[in-house]
Amino acid sequence: MVGGRVAGDGAAVVVGVRALNTAGPQHLSFLANRRYTPTARGTAAGAVLVGPDVDLGDTATVVVEDPYRAFAQVMQHFHPAEVPEPRIDPLAQVASDAVVSGARVDAFAWVGSGAQVGPGTWLQSGAYVGAGAVVGRGCRLMPNAVVMDGCEIGERVWLNPGAVVGSDGFGFAPGPTGHLKIPQVGQVTLGDDVEVGANSCIDRAALDHTRVGSGSKLDNLVQVGHGAELGADCLMVAYSGVAGSASLGRGVVLAAKAAVLGHLSVGDGTRVGVASVVTASVEANRAVSGVPAIEHRRWRRAVTAFSELDQLTKQVRRLEKRLKDLEERQP
Repeated sequence: MVGGRVAGDGAAVVVGVRALNTAGPQHLSFLANRRYTPTARGTAAGAVLVGPDVDLGDTATVVVEDPYRAFAQVMQHFHPAEVPEPRIDPLAQVASDAVVSGARVDAFAWVGSGAQVGPGTWLQSGAYVGAGAVVGRGCRLMPNAVVMDGCEIGERVWLNPGAVVGSDGFGFAPGPTGHLKIPQVGQVTLGDDVEVGANSCIDRAALDHTRVGSGSKLDNLVQVGHGAELGADCLMVAYSGVAGSASLGRGVVLAAKAAVLGHLSVGDGTRVGVASVVTASVEANRAVSGVPAIEHRRWRRAVTAFSELDQLTKQVRRLEKRLKDLEERQP
């Protein structure tokens, strides 16, 4: 299943996956971080997924290149995604001109006029698909997930509870009489295999599209502003945000609470550190941290220096005083 090599007792039978410290002889576990090696050497697990050159003594191991990814594969085997039988519950509200083909629509879900819902998709109770929206094959909209009017999501998209695709963008024109709302008449398009966490919001564009590329994963409480574009396979961790009209390249990672200001671009493969703020565009394959975000190694040096500023300030004041005393002694 994982393309691994067995070391030790290959006859062991496992019936599930547990953590190293709770696994028993009937369980498989995994070691993805070498600092947990002492725990792995004391585990009661029947077998452990490990990387190359890891020796756990008498414990059977399955040696793979990436134990964490192998763990994910095994978890999917033991806990396959539920695919309910297609049907429309009598208590669901489905417009007469909506196209719902081979999907499951639970009680109190809503499908608006002209909407399309693909085969194998599951709309759970309280899910909302607005007029003219398109939901692809094999998607799952959990309770109270929302796809607003005219928005499109691809295949195998998973919206967690409370996720909103197509909320109004934050567009207002300030003036002496108050903030004048700018109608948000654009759309949101999500690619295939996108996952959106609970209570995350992806705003519709004012005029064109907000886009999230295929394979991107958004954690809980994430914000994507109107007109923003995310490339394929981006990761946005909880509380991170992308402001309007900003763009992230392929495989960009925003750590928790990271922010990208509007109209900026972040290149492919760049990683933005925890609670950092990108205030200028960043090239590809960089690691940046801080407020404003700068090159990560430079930021680490700056943080180290910051802790010494108090002593440096005192030292400078002492030197200034000595210099002043010397100058006053000059004839």
